[in-house]
Amino acid sequence: MAIINTALGRYENNILSVLNRMMNFTVDQDKCTKCGLCAMDCPVLIIDRKTEYPTIKEGKEKNCLECQHCLAICPQGAISIFGKEPKNSVLASAPIPKAMELENLMQNRRSIRKFKSEEVDKELIHHMLTMASYAPTAKNENNVHFTVVEGREQMDSLRQLVYQSLKDKAEKEEIPTRFQYLANFSKVWFAKNIDVIFRDAPHVVIASAPENGTSPLEDCTIALSYFELLANSNGIGTLWDGFATNALVDVVPEIKGKLQIPEGNKVFMVMLFGKSGRKYSRSIQNPGGNITALAL
Repeated sequence: MAIINTALGRYENNILSVLNRMMNFTVDQDKCTKCGLCAMDCPVLIIDRKTEYPTIKEGKEKNCLECQHCLAICPQGAISIFGKEPKNSVLASAPIPKAMELENLMQNRRSIRKFKSEEVDKELIHHMLTMASYAPTAKNENNVHFTVVEGREQMDSLRQLVYQSLKDKAEKEEIPTRFQYLANFSKVWFAKNIDVIFRDAPHVVIASAPENGTSPLEDCTIALSYFELLANSNGIGTLWDGFATNALVDVVPEIKGKLQIPEGNKVFMVMLFGKSGRKYSRSIQNPGGNITALAL
């Protein structure tokens, strides 16, 4: 038993050593003022401020959430972690939208169901999806995966795949009653070439995440919310596509492999996007949120 314990101890030490190297937590001692902010802000309290300069507490490396709060909070830019250098971060003093500007964007956001045929620049698409990865995720798991259709040719292939799969399921009477409307949409597509599910959009982004994640549905929804606001700020319309989501999740999930969804991931949300074929002149006027001011 002593031999086994020793072996396990060496194994654990090796693992921790690897984790520490992977974290690559370094402090520029010429810049560090020993203010302790990094240790105080660490969500899992693994930074030791009792040492001369901040260090990771022995054996606590595995608890790191990879949130990079230590890098972000350091006023002097003295901390690097995971190979991330402070000089490559956006300063908190950089300009941000004024509150009224953001409010205007939120109020004028519309669900777009008529898109122009032109495609969105691929570099802009990937930039927006990269920015959407800054959305918060439960336990900082950062496991939302975006599968994006970049152009009309691939979009036509996806459209045909989904409608044909629905048609096949309908002929076998394998579509649940509550999703029969999807079978009807498939009939309309093949009979009249009317695309109800994808609205003739030039692009779609599918958000998936591991089913065993902490909050995969919420993570995917928040990430696409970030994407939507950024898309709208770039003059690109969006639609939360419940029809496509129901099709891919509840009716024809077997085509997931053809969509190159990562193994072990489940589709949680689908969003259409592209240049809007409609121009709205003003915002709508919502009655306001349902709010309860808690008084205990």
